[in-house]
Order: sequence, then structure tokens, then C-alpha cells
Amino acid sequence: MASSSTSQTQTNFGSSTELFNANCSARVVLLDYDDNREVKLLRYGGFIVNVIMQLASPLLMVTCTVDGLQWPISKDAPIIRVAQRCFAFGMPGLLYGLQFLDFCEDEKMDTLERVFKKYGHYHELDTSKLTGDVISDSDDPKFWKNLLPSIEAIVHNKLSQFGHHPGKSPSAVGKQYSGLVRVLRTSSSTKMVGEAILSGSLKSNHIEIQDMRSKQKCGDDSGNSDDIMSKQTFASISVFTNLVEAVEVFWVIASGKSDLLNKKITSLQELVGFKMWRLNQLGIAAFMEKLAVEE
Repeated sequence: MASSSTSQTQTNFGSSTELFNANCSARVVLLDYDDNREVKLLRYGGFIVNVIMQLASPLLMVTCTVDGLQWPISKDAPIIRVAQRCFAFGMPGLLYGLQFLDFCEDEKMDTLERVFKKYGHYHELDTSKLTGDVISDSDDPKFWKNLLPSIEAIVHNKLSQFGHHPGKSPSAVGKQYSGLVRVLRTSSSTKMVGEAILSGSLKSNHIEIQDMRSKQKCGDDSGNSDDIMSKQTFASISVFTNLVEAVEVFWVIASGKSDLLNKKITSLQELVGFKMWRLNQLGIAAFMEKLAVEE
């Protein structure tokens, strides 16, 4: 833990525990998939990581928050350390950059790295191999834009391996094209699923569990720490992105523009070494209705 005291919320159905509090400010930017590939400031403020766990099962999800904006991290979505105080987050349809101020302690950044390694799919960008106009100074206004091709190469490759559609969402067409709208929907869906775990409204018939471990690890009851970790069931990034895409499709069809929708073809190529949970069709329907109404 990075803070001296741990913040925790407990209910009859689950718990939310603060894993990390930077105790210093950070800015989160959207590396937008719009035509101009703009870098847009989303939020500025304190950065917190929370783990939300269901008491009756090993189900969990992990969230990042900056000034009320939330996004999930998962074992099937890449997190890339691109500088001492800078991280990139890749999700289907979204790409974020997180940058801490210079006075944030190196020790805290290393603690955060350990959190990301435990709960996300972690990488480090080797900037020493980059050439051309790439600028390593994170204070430079062009920092994120110059690193974008290198970040995307990792993000898109990993998302494809995990069976996700990289880049712009196939359902983000017409009036649903805005990256900022997707940011807000992702934040809302992250909060909604977390609240559902804590309130007990996330039911067993809303989810499906996929064991993404190798055959050698499945059924290992040795009781060692690796086995205990493998029994935890992490939320797939698709828990949240499928909700957002379901709302996008709903609005596209409602506007009579279904001909604009692209086919989404993906296939899993890589096991992540952990159990993952996803929302099934019943779960998506239960949540998307509320997400669409809140708009």
C-alpha cells in the first residue's frame, strides 16, 4: 500500500479496498481515435486504485480514479510504463495516458508498478530503441503524440491476442463516434458494475467464467501462493467495453443507421494465466438498460 492507512468499504455482499493512493496529482489524457489523433485532457487530480471483491465468490474488479473519472484495469488489457511517471492504458476503443507531476516520489511510482503488475497486463516501453522525432521528456507538449505509434503497436497486438477488437470500436459510428462519449460511458459502466457487486445486484446468472490458465495450472490444489492467486477471478475488460458497445449499437439502430455497423471478428490467441469473468447476454441486458437511461 502506498498510503499509511487503508480505506475500505464493506457491505453484506462485497468490499471495496484502496490499493494505492498517490497522494499527489496526476493528469489523465485521451489518446483519441478521431481523425486527427488528438491528445485531450480528461481529468486532473488525485489518483487512486481500488479493488472491489464479491464476498460469496473469488470475483473481483480493479478500478483507477482521477477526479471522479473511473476506468478498469484487467489481466486482458495492457498497461504500459512509458516513463518514470507516465503510464498508458489500452482498452477496446480507448487509449489513455496517465502522467504524474515531477514531485511524486519515485518510490510511489514503483509501488504503483507493482500494483499494475499484479492486477493488469503490464509492459515497459523501451524508449532507448526509439529513433526519429520521439521526445523522451514527458514535459514536452508532443510527448504523448510522439510515443503514440510505439504505444499502439503494443496495445493493439495484445488486445488482438486476447480476442478484443483493437482501435476504434466497430459500433462507434455516426453520432456514437465521439471518443469523449465513450470515455464517459466507460466511467459510468465501471462505477455501475462496482456498485452492483457491493449491493448484491450482480447475480450468478449474469456472468460466465472462463479459465484462461494453461492445462498444467488448472486443478492445481497445492495451496501455494501462486495457486491462491490463480483462484481469484478477474473481471475481463470486456465486462465494461461490451456494455458500452451495446449502448452504441442500441443508439445506432434506434437512429436507423444499422447499415453503418461493422462486423466485429476476434478470436482468442493467448491465455493470460488467470480465471476471468464476463457478463453474459442476460447480464449485459440488465446493465445496459440502466446505462442508456442515465444518458
